Amino acid sequence: MPRQDGASRAALPELTFTDAVTFHLNGHTANVFHVANAHTDGDSVIYFPEVNIIHTGDAMFNKLFPFIDMEGGGSVAGFITAQKKMLSIVNNDTKIIPGHGELASKADLQAALDMLEDAQSRVKALVDAGKSQDEVVAENPLADYHDGWNWGFITTQIMTETLYRSLTAE
Repeated sequence: MPRQDGASRAALPELTFTDAVTFHLNGHTANVFHVANAHTDGDSVIYFPEVNIIHTGDAMFNKLFPFIDMEGGGSVAGFITAQKKMLSIVNNDTKIIPGHGELASKADLQAALDMLEDAQSRVKALVDAGKSQDEVVAENPLADYHDGWNWGFITTQIMTETLYRSLTAE
């Protein structure tokens, strides 16, 4: 029977959770946990402890500026918190499957976190100095990251604007 909003019953999830849920599938454990307000307000990460694999969903963009969908409930602070939580689970042998980019390691996840925290710090210094968004963008505080992290969807300018907006709530 169709719902009033047009979604059929078959399109609705059979299982939902608030914070975390554990599945046992084909002899493997799947620990699924919500990472609040990271890429969006609905992100989850899946960790398979027996094989030491973590799938980050869009809470990690390997060697790419992340898309933090602030209109969809994402936030820079939430993204940083999600990456710290994942780092607390993984070890040097963990295979990390990011939402975007190539297969990753703990060092790659740490590099992504370090980049984001440093980028935020650089933009914050300019915001604290009273600079407008246009002035911050013109100063190009993320220039050092351009060659390694810039990509077609989230350019250096867009990442700078996202950080500015997150710090000023604009």
